[in-house]
Formats: sequence, C-alpha cells, structure tokens
Amino acid sequence: MCLEKAHLQSATLLVRLAPKDIAMFRFLLEAHAHLAYFTVLERQTALLKLSYPIMREAQVLKTLDEMAASVSFTVKPWPRFQ
Repeated sequence: MCLEKAHLQSATLLVRLAPKDIAMFRFLLEAHAHLAYFTVLERQTALLKLSYPIMREAQVLKTLDEMAASVSFTVKPWPRFQ
C-alpha cells in the first residue's frame, strides 16, 4: 500500500465508559492534539465510536492505555459485517 493511501485510511474502535466520564475522556483525548476523535453513539450507555488515522494506531493504543489510569473504560474492535 502506498504511503498516501495509508495516510487517508482510518480505523475505528468502540469505547464504553460511564456516562459521567465522557467529559473527562474528551479532555484527556484532546490533550493529544488531533490524535483521534469520537462520536457518541449512545448517550445513556456512553458508547463511543473512536476514529483515527490507521498510521497512528500504535500511538492511539498507547494513549488509551495511559488514559485508563485516569478514567475507566473498555475498548473493543469496530464490528465487521460480512
């Protein structure tokens, strides 16, 4: 895969946390300047869709690991439908 195409591809994860922790999750993620962004899929259950450039996956996973020291959440792969 050429570098230009890899740069344009994105990856997605599902993140679930307590609804009261969404603001803290956003604060911690924004501290990493445009590394990833999220969309709230279900507000009551705090289900988030986290999107990021595939080329930054290692950095995103490391950042999520560091964030877990401040706020509790689970991460799952985005469902693949065939």
